Amino acid sequence: MAREERRRRIDWASADVHEGEVTLKLTGRPSKAWRERFEKVLGLLGSGGSGWGGVRLKKSTVTVEALQPQAEGELRHFLESVVAQTNAELPEEPGDEQDTAGGSREEILDAEMTATLRSFASAD
Repeated sequence: MAREERRRRIDWASADVHEGEVTLKLTGRPSKAWRERFEKVLGLLGSGGSGWGGVRLKKSTVTVEALQPQAEGELRHFLESVVAQTNAELPEEPGDEQDTAGGSREEILDAEMTATLRSFASAD
């Protein structure tokens, strides 16, 4: 399995928003070291943005408070940056499992783009 496939990613298809609170799953099971590094990167970048409140990670779930309409794109960029930086700073973990979402990187990206495009239908 390629190293890139073993890195944690946000499973955007798992996104759920309820009263402004967003929950997102991570692919695979992040180790304790990965979760700790995620928290440190989050602290350095500041977890709250202009269009959302605090961000926290518990096990394999990222929770974002108080997401405001029209801030979804900025939030995605922010969270992807935190995950990419966390992945870059940690060596590949032995025993990393295949992503729970399965499929190739292209399939995952296609699924993410499909979900984003479909979300535009509910915005009308």
